[in-house]
Amino acid sequence: MGRRKSFLIDQRRCKYIKAIAECHSFSRAAQQLYVSQPSLSRFVRKVEDELGVELFERDSIPLGLTPAGHKYLEYIERFQALESAMKKDFASIKTGTINQLVIATLPFLGTYVLPKVIPHFAENYPSVNLQIDEYNNRELIRRVENRTADLALTNLAPESDLFRRRMLGSDPILLAAAYDKRMQQRFPEQCGNITSPIPIDLSTLQDETLIILHPWQNMRIAADAVCRHYDFTPKNTIEVSSLASAMSLVGSNRGMTFVCRSSISSIRPETPIIYFSMGEMQNVTAIMAVFLKDSHNPIINKFCDCAAQSLKRI
Repeated sequence: MGRRKSFLIDQRRCKYIKAIAECHSFSRAAQQLYVSQPSLSRFVRKVEDELGVELFERDSIPLGLTPAGHKYLEYIERFQALESAMKKDFASIKTGTINQLVIATLPFLGTYVLPKVIPHFAENYPSVNLQIDEYNNRELIRRVENRTADLALTNLAPESDLFRRRMLGSDPILLAAAYDKRMQQRFPEQCGNITSPIPIDLSTLQDETLIILHPWQNMRIAADAVCRHYDFTPKNTIEVSSLASAMSLVGSNRGMTFVCRSSISSIRPETPIIYFSMGEMQNVTAIMAVFLKDSHNPIINKFCDCAAQSLKRI
């Protein structure tokens, strides 16, 4: 059998340039590729001459990519993803069926929201193969753009003409705090009030410790948006890596944290908790499906319909 043909880009270029970038050395890359170092160097020079730019910083130790080299690798990966998507589409057209859906999701949506959706979808479309991968928001949007994922599940949809956005369900952002003696005196008989959170003036909580996630995590981005909107700056903060850790600290009366209603049932501490409404900012964390406008996968809309129906129960 002959070597598989690439329609969009020379696969040898991809393989060689990636190997050099990963090995940080022409000689080590040549050994890995089972080619001579001189022939590998000539090959790269030929590519650079064609492009009109240098791809590697040859004077640096270890060997590194130039800005143009980084950009070239980025385009290579996009071409490869596009070619893979094209072949998948052609195969589906040939057989007349599309029976796969690749979903890129935020970790907390994958943990707390998708389990409420997948059983309903699988019951209605048992022949569809689902692939679910978790990424940060920037990466999952990039996956959809590069066509390595059919749709993204997020609560912060991008503003781009490339994408369609479909709201699947509201997922109000709440402020959770320990229902200690102070809170009991101030808000009697309000323990566990998830469905009827109390409106609150955040300035009255200025002296409380706010437990936050890392700056790149969507829950933190949403929390920052709420704080900016209400001009709220807590006196002290504790930064953690997950909602589960944040809620555990809340349960230990170490502070308060922002949390989406969909995740509360899975990570609620055993100790009493009180929840506060964020008023006009409560829907900043609505659950969204994001997909390319020119996508031809009919399963996307079927999944969105099932998800929207399932999430009505949250």
